[in-house]
Parts: sequence; C-alpha cells; structure tokens
Amino acid sequence: MTTITDLSQVLNSWIRRLRLQRAVMWALRGFILGLAVSLALGSIGLYRAELLREEFLTLVIFAPLLICLISALTAFFWRLPPLEAARRFDRLFRLGERVSTALELHQLHLDAPTEMIERQLQDALAASTTVDAPRHLSLRPRLREGFLALLLILLICAVWLRGDRWFEAARQARGVEQAVAEQTTKIEEIIKQIDSREALSEQQKRALTAPLKEAQQNLRENPSLENSVSTLTSTGEKLQALSDPQSQQMSKGLKEAGNQLAGQEGSPLQEVGQDLAQGDYVSAASRLQNIAVNELSQAEQQQLADQLQAMADALGSTNPGLASELRQAADALRSGDTASAQQALDRAAQSLAQAGQQITFSQTASQTASQMQQGAGQVLAAGGGQQQANQAGQGTGSGQGSNQSGQTNGTDGSGAGRGSGTGESQTGDEAGAAPIQQNNGPGDGGETSYEQIYAPRLLGGEGGPQVGLPDADGEGGDVIGEGPTTPGDPGTSLVPYSEVYSEYERVNNRAIENGEVPAQFTQIIKNYFDSLEP
Repeated sequence: MTTITDLSQVLNSWIRRLRLQRAVMWALRGFILGLAVSLALGSIGLYRAELLREEFLTLVIFAPLLICLISALTAFFWRLPPLEAARRFDRLFRLGERVSTALELHQLHLDAPTEMIERQLQDALAASTTVDAPRHLSLRPRLREGFLALLLILLICAVWLRGDRWFEAARQARGVEQAVAEQTTKIEEIIKQIDSREALSEQQKRALTAPLKEAQQNLRENPSLENSVSTLTSTGEKLQALSDPQSQQMSKGLKEAGNQLAGQEGSPLQEVGQDLAQGDYVSAASRLQNIAVNELSQAEQQQLADQLQAMADALGSTNPGLASELRQAADALRSGDTASAQQALDRAAQSLAQAGQQITFSQTASQTASQMQQGAGQVLAAGGGQQQANQAGQGTGSGQGSNQSGQTNGTDGSGAGRGSGTGESQTGDEAGAAPIQQNNGPGDGGETSYEQIYAPRLLGGEGGPQVGLPDADGEGGDVIGEGPTTPGDPGTSLVPYSEVYSEYERVNNRAIENGEVPAQFTQIIKNYFDSLEP
C-alpha cells in the first residue's frame, strides 16, 4: 500500500538536491559579490593611500571567500516548506500538480473517500519516481556568472601587478601616520617630564608646555606630512626662542666654579661645588644658604671668604648680580661682620637658585626644541624624504665647495685690479629656477687658464690724458673710472608681487608635501614665504 511516507521521502530527496543547487548558485554569486566589494574597497584604499600591499592581498582573498561561505550556508539552510516545494516540483517536472494535490489531501484531511486519496498517492508516487531530477536540478554554474568572476579576478590581478606606485604611496602615508603618532606620544611624555621638574616654576612650566600642547593638538587634527613637519619645526623654533644663550655661559661658569670648589677637600663649599659640578643648582643653593657662618672657625671663615671671592671672579661676566653678592659676603667675612656675611650668603643662595632655575628653563627649552626638529626629520624620512634630503645635502656640499673656490678666486682678482679700478668685485646673477644636477663629475681643482676679464681704457680713447693715483698725503691725482658711461633708465614692476605670491606659495607647499624639499631647508623656505606674505 502506498503511504504518504513514501512520497515524502521522494520529496525530501528533491528538496536536499534543490538546497544544494541553491547553495552552489549563491556561493558563486557571493564569490562574485565579494570580488566586486574587495576590488571597490581596495581601489578606494589605494586612491586614498591607506592600503598596503599585504592588506590589499588579504582583502581580495578573504572578502570573497567569506561572502561566498555566508551566501552558500544561507541558501542551503533557508527554510523551504514541503507543500511549497511540491508545487515547485510539479511545475518544474510538469507533473500536473500530482504531488501537491496528494499532500493537500493528506494534510487538510478533507472529507474525501479513502480510495480516492490512495489512488492519488499512488499516481503521484508513480509520476515522481520517473522524473530525471539530476537533469533538471543541475549543479553546474552559469557561464555568464563564471565569466564575470573571471573578469573581476583579472582586474584584481592588474591592480596587484601595476599598483607599485599606489602601494608605495600607501606605505609612506602609513609610515608618516605612525611617525606622527610616535611624535604625539613623545610630546605627551615631554610635557609630563616638564611638569614633574621641581627646578622650574609654574610660569616656566606653562611657557614650555603651551607650544607643546598646541603642537599635539595640531598633529591630532591634521596628521598630514606637510602639516606635521611644519608644526614640529615651528614648535621647535618657538621653544628655541625661549632659550637664553647667556644661560649657557652661566651654566658653564657655575660648572667650572663647582669643579674648583669640589676639588678642595674639607673646605666649607666643597659640597656646594659638587652640586654645581653635577648641575644640581637647587641643592647647591640650599647648601649655600645652610652654611652657619657663626659656627665656623676663624681659619674656615677666611677660607670661605677666599672661595666666595674666587667664585665671584669666575661668575663676574656671566652673572654679575650673584658675583656681587658673593663678594659682599666675602668682604663681610674678612671684616668680621658675620651677620652681614650671613645675610649676603642668603641673598647669594636665592640668586643662585634663580640662576639655576633660569639655566634649567633654558636648557629644557633648547633640548625640547632639538627633539622637535629631530621629530620633524623623522616624519619627513617616514614620508620618503630622507633619501632626497641626503642627496640634497651632498649637492649642497658640492655647491658650497665650488662657491668657496669662486669666492677665493674673486678675492685674488679684486686685489690685482685695485691699481686702476674701484677694487670691488661684481656680484653675479642669481641662480635660475632649475635645480642643481646630482652626480656631477669631478672639478678641475680651481686650475684654469688665464682669461683677461678686465681691460681698463684711457678716458677719451687712445691718445687721451694719462691719469694716476693720489699721493700718500692725498694730494694730486685725478678721479678715474672705467670710461664713459651713461646711467640706465629706472625700471618699474609691471605685476605686483602680491598677485603672484599665492601661486608661488602653492608650488612651495606642494613641493614640501611631496618631500622634494630637504628637511634642513624646510623651515628656512617657510620663513622666507612668511616674510613675503602680503
């Protein structure tokens, strides 16, 4: 007897094959979609210089495979009701709704004769077993979809093989991004170090950290190569302006004085000298202030006076105020006025603490400025400018050598012609806009054949009057020159420079951004254009 179970087994077999066919079809479609998505995202990433070569390869491999797998699993496990599947198979295999009718009679429990239901099941089962399901449910992909997948693969391969310039730009952009992030972190560490220095006042700390915080914010808002290099360089200049060259001389003088005092064992100022030699001005000022003059013996007071006098002489040119207070303390000790000597020592200790504070401030500003300049060079090198900077440096060295040789020759020529000329060498024209070519061959060492470059003539031509130089006492002689000349007509500028300034500035900014300007010349050029700004 035919039962609904027999028909359900045949139907379930069809459904499994249908799900497999649907999974294969959607797997290919998902693969094509993944190729298209990876190609689009990869192209955008390369256009924006944000995708490295290995990242592009990862994207074009895993994106199609992932989307393909998700599409296949979704299509295979998508629910398909038996009755809907039966109607679909009736239409596909042209069974005249036999299978769907048999299922409806069984599921709906209609008030129909049992014999009719049984005959319907037998007819549906007999018709379904004769169907060639593999022929109708083929697993072969469509040719059009395969061709589309092949086309996308070829496009991806073309990008991979011909995108060296894009990948290099992305690598440089990524290097700049990492370098800027490192500089931002370094600036944060420098700010913390400055805030933790007890030798600096709060006002000095704010003066040092203000440009650093501004630079940190600019780097976070715009981490591009041009802006980062400009920000770090300008910050370094601001900090360098805070440093005082006089503080360096003062530090040198204190260190020398400290070395002399530290070498005098058992003397009252030995420990003060050790602190000065090590650069610990706060401790040195504290020790100087804690010296109890009343507790010293007469010999120790005399020795202290001599040390204070020697220290004052060493600091006379670098810190006259401190030197004056040290001399006052020394004079008071020699005269036996210990109270005045103690007061003078207290004032000298305060002046020493202030001097140490000023020295620390100047040194910190100078060191931080140097770190900012180094950071600008690191960012520029990360953007591919290091090799260009080295080449430019070599070219600059060659140019300087040639220039020096030319200046030497010009000086000699000027000396030889002073008997009948003005004795001044003429300045050549400015260099053109073309860059200096690299890899120049060796020069001639400055040895060239003699060429007469100045030939004075007599006033009025041949047969004219002879002229001579004035005598030693300034009398006699005539005013001489190079012959009859006429003054040139004064010229006027036809185009105001303010109208062409923006064009030159745009070219300059593009050159800096592309790394065509050496790092050591970037700030010089920037300052030049700032000075010309209308």
